[in-house]
Amino acid sequence: MKDSNYYAQRAAEARDAALKAKGMPSFRAHMGMAQEYERRARGFEARHADKVVLD
Repeated sequence: MKDSNYYAQRAAEARDAALKAKGMPSFRAHMGMAQEYERRARGFEARHADKVVLD
């Protein structure tokens, strides 16, 4: 599987998990992961975790 396909799939899974989240903190965490996976699917390099903004 090509990296961009892998990251696109993971982004979709993270968005799905966000929609099923029981609370806002979980929703934000999953949406933050989805956004990072989408960046990677578009070819951007990974960001360091402490620089990821969830809001």
